[in-house]
Amino acid sequence: MSDTNTGASSGASQGVPGWTWPDYIGWGWMINQARMEADWKGLWDYALPHVHATEETVASTEAQLGFRLPESYRGFLLASNGWPYFYLDMTAFSTSDLLGGELHEAGQTQLELEECVEAMAADGVIAADHFPIAASLVQTDVALMGKPGTPAEGTVSWVRNGEVIERYDDFLDYYLSMMELNKQETETIRRKDGPKPDGVPHAVIGRPGSPPVFEHARRDDL
Repeated sequence: MSDTNTGASSGASQGVPGWTWPDYIGWGWMINQARMEADWKGLWDYALPHVHATEETVASTEAQLGFRLPESYRGFLLASNGWPYFYLDMTAFSTSDLLGGELHEAGQTQLELEECVEAMAADGVIAADHFPIAASLVQTDVALMGKPGTPAEGTVSWVRNGEVIERYDDFLDYYLSMMELNKQETETIRRKDGPKPDGVPHAVIGRPGSPPVFEHARRDDL
């Protein structure tokens, strides 16, 4: 993975020996929680990762899609069946999102844009060999995964406005890079907004529908 465009740390893609998807998701939530705590003005929305999908649910989804999901993304779903706002306003798809709905439509729309088709061809891959696995309802960002049996199998392309921003080896590579960008956004918020003044309510924490704040130690091993 190259980090020329995103500024993400390319070292993040190496992961942590011995970690499984539940470890990565727990670590990712600690990163998002730190961003949520810094974001006292409420720039972004936040949500906990979803409960894991069952093997039966994943297998049923694969039967409807017509192919087995690449292992890295499949492992994510078996640990967390989707995650709203896992990176800013991007949502990692659940099994139901893969089959339809607003997020699927948003991702598919970007995938089928002529600009996207041309940009991916220039990057050496075929747009039709991909399917959306993450998207935003307010931006044009989308993550596209290569289908099994194609040259792009298992890889992830981050596309915005028909431009390929970055390509990743697999879903874990993409996920870890987004978490590095989440860390950078946290530091940007802290520099810009500073600490919350006393007596000023936090715009996110305690708001109805906002996720809880967990006090256990953060893991920052990557």
